[in-house]
Amino acid sequence: MKMFRIEFILLFVLSHTLLLNAGNYNEDVLTIYSKMIPRFVVMSSQKEKIKTDIEICILRDKLDEVDAHLLIEKIESNYPSGLLNHPIKLIQTNYTNIQKCKSSQLAFMFNADDNHLHHAISFLQKHRILSLSYDMALLEKGADASLFIGRNVMPYLNIKATSSKNIFFDTLLLRVSKIYKEDEK
Repeated sequence: MKMFRIEFILLFVLSHTLLLNAGNYNEDVLTIYSKMIPRFVVMSSQKEKIKTDIEICILRDKLDEVDAHLLIEKIESNYPSGLLNHPIKLIQTNYTNIQKCKSSQLAFMFNADDNHLHHAISFLQKHRILSLSYDMALLEKGADASLFIGRNVMPYLNIKATSSKNIFFDTLLLRVSKIYKEDEK
């Protein structure tokens, strides 16, 4: 009986540890984003801001730290030599330390509470940083782009938000994208 309790406690602790470290985001979707995120920089006017590195900031809450780390590993795996002769510099930070993103060309946003999202979108607007969100619903809050992932992967662009920052997309990206309209929900 005593051995059974010890095994049960160990199993309980192990399962809790696995659940706490399990991600909240679909790994296959993160893989798709890891391939697309750097390309958004080079397929937009943000490419003009590249000095040496393509700088990408990953914004997340504490809860999403594991998923953010996984996304970074996937980007590094997909682009070990960078993209178009530019190394990729990845910065991971929480929403309260968004100042670390100030020199980035793109910020990828994991979901967060509305206060963090509002502050982040205002900061990214002020510093003219392209924002890409995991969740398409953030387009309504002012994110610049997201991905529609169904049978096909289709960029979803918020032209109103990007044009207010003087960020423009290449014609090819515009042709293959869906354009977000405010009245869509």
